[in-house]
Amino acid sequence: MDKGRAAMGWIRRHPATSDLVLGAGLTLLFVIGAMAAPGWLDEGAPVDLTLTPPGVALTVLTGAALTQRRRRPAATLVVATAATAASVAAGWQVHLAPLALALTMYGYTVRSNRARALVAAGAAAITVGIGGVVAGVRRDDWDRLDTIILLVGTSTAIALAVQARRATIAALEDRARRAEESREATARRRVAEERVTIARELHDVIAHHVAVMSVHSGVAEHLLERDPAAARAAIGHVRDAGRAVLSELQSVLGVLRQDETALPTAPAPGLAALEGLLASFRATGAPLETRIPTPLPVLPPAVDAAALRLVQEALTNVQKHAAAASTTVRLEVDGGSVLVVVTNARPPDRSPTPDPGGPDVPDTRPGSGLGLVGMRERVVAAGGSLETGPTPHGGFMVAARLPLTQEDR
Repeated sequence: MDKGRAAMGWIRRHPATSDLVLGAGLTLLFVIGAMAAPGWLDEGAPVDLTLTPPGVALTVLTGAALTQRRRRPAATLVVATAATAASVAAGWQVHLAPLALALTMYGYTVRSNRARALVAAGAAAITVGIGGVVAGVRRDDWDRLDTIILLVGTSTAIALAVQARRATIAALEDRARRAEESREATARRRVAEERVTIARELHDVIAHHVAVMSVHSGVAEHLLERDPAAARAAIGHVRDAGRAVLSELQSVLGVLRQDETALPTAPAPGLAALEGLLASFRATGAPLETRIPTPLPVLPPAVDAAALRLVQEALTNVQKHAAAASTTVRLEVDGGSVLVVVTNARPPDRSPTPDPGGPDVPDTRPGSGLGLVGMRERVVAAGGSLETGPTPHGGFMVAARLPLTQEDR
């Protein structure tokens, strides 16, 4: 088995040399073998091996054509067909011609499209048939015609079957390759989505508490000598915010380090944590007004988490870009949706001209510029819509409409 595979591999790597060996070997076999045969074959042999000069010439011509079987398949097929038809019509013994015709027809068919191969097979059969009719009319010899036409038809059918099998294998390989590329593209897209999700979660977890720490540390520095008690209270708020951010960061990183079988099943924080969020904002000293229904509406988990993160990010932006500005948080149920609106007035130290970039564009402190992007991603993922922009009086508004029922996605 290994030797056969090695031989086939050598033939595929050296097509010209293998065709040369095939043509020369068959020519020598049918010429020298026929010359040596009469001495040891009985007179009643079923095959006539008598050589004639035209038969030898056609055998040599056919063998020479076989050496070009792959490089010039059409020309080789024409020569083999003509030699076969001439030998049948004239009655010459050219036993190599039908074999060469079958080999050439097979090679031509597997390398051509189906229509061209069928036309070539039909032309070869007609040509040989004409030679057979001539032989039948002149010598009443009809025996060789059926055999040769059957040989041409069989080689063509086998070649078409091999061609169809190769096409099927190529299609399956192409489908497998495309499926693999699709899986890789899907995996890359999921990795990118996970990176965005992780970045958004870390931003939501850290940004608010860090903004609180920044505000209180500035208050503590300002009041350190004039009002030590107030400075200590501000430092306490910094400490509490630091502990909170460390706790939430540890929770997020812990989830990332666990495998899927150990992932926690606790729900993501939602509006139940809103009161604590508002309390931390009030602790900065900024004016805050709330219009929140009691009890809070029951929302789907994704919508609940998106609503909380939206308020958190909006308040964080107020602390970063409009410190000490009066802020209003409004939450109301409107039909089949819940409306979450966070609006801040113009900060006391701002000019009356509204900032077209809103609080998400840094003014005195640097920012990532991704706050509004993260809000929109969360709201859209929950099936809602988001509107943001400056107010006519120099403030900024963030308004989201979220569905009360979560659609399957």
